[in-house]
Amino acid sequence: MNQSLYDELRAYLADAKGKWPTIAKECGIDKSWIPKVLEGRIQDPGVRRTERILSYARSTGWAYRPDVLNHVA
Repeated sequence: MNQSLYDELRAYLADAKGKWPTIAKECGIDKSWIPKVLEGRIQDPGVRRTERILSYARSTGWAYRPDVLNHVA
C-alpha cells in the first residue's frame, strides 16, 4: 500500500494517544498541535516536523498500520 506521510503521521498520533505529552517533549513541538493534526484541522503539518515525529515513532518500534485511521473521526 502506498500511504502518504500525513496518513502515517495521523496513524501514529492516533495509536499513541496516551503518549502525546512525551511525544511533544521529545520532538520539540507544542502538545496542543497534536490533536489539531489528528482531527484534520492542520492538513499541512510540515515536512521537518512530520519527519521528526515519525523518526521518533520508529525509534520506539512503532510500525504503520493503515487500519488505525478507520477509527479516527
